[in-house]
Amino acid sequence: MSNFERKELRRTHTMADKLKNLRLNKEITVETLAKKINIPTKYIVSLENGQQDNLPGDIYVRAWLKKIANFYEIDANGLLVDYQLEKNINSKISKDIKIENKRAIKSSRFLRPRTLRWLVVGGVVLVLLVYLVFEIVNIIFPPYLNITQPSNNFKTKETSVEIIGQTKSEAQVMINGELIALDQEGKFKKAVNLTIGLNNLQISAKKKHSRTKYLELLILRELAE
Repeated sequence: MSNFERKELRRTHTMADKLKNLRLNKEITVETLAKKINIPTKYIVSLENGQQDNLPGDIYVRAWLKKIANFYEIDANGLLVDYQLEKNINSKISKDIKIENKRAIKSSRFLRPRTLRWLVVGGVVLVLLVYLVFEIVNIIFPPYLNITQPSNNFKTKETSVEIIGQTKSEAQVMINGELIALDQEGKFKKAVNLTIGLNNLQISAKKKHSRTKYLELLILRELAE
């Protein structure tokens, strides 16, 4: 076995670049190298081009790298480390690409015209359902009823009191069973006669198909001195 000095292979390039530069420095062709170290030409080309997917298993590649290192009189460990490192990087990149491709496929499926059409139809149906629910609630629920004057438990010595309030303009308001007229804004005003003592005023508001909203006012009429 011939003695030779192992040369330090600078690790500033990829393994493929190093292999190609080593061959070019020797001024030999790929075919010549393949014959000298008994490695198929296509695999040398793959190694020099960094095409790891075209290579067979690790056992073959590692054995070939040792042959190449011996031929060029360099340390084989450097090539083997570079090979494993680049293989790990390529594996990670390949895995990431597959994940991104899967996401892209899922996204493209989601954004297909048929899917978009169903989304639009579903959106329209949802809006209609919300509107329908709102209308049903608006029809069934009793209207608001606000009495601004007088306050509950009001005391007076007057013979009558003016009831002022507001509700929905389409509602019917009754005070102690008497229908009260509303203006366009749903406001109403009605003078109610009082008896001596405690007067219980029942005020109600109701839309055509809604439940009835009830309020009770207690007004105390005191004797005038």
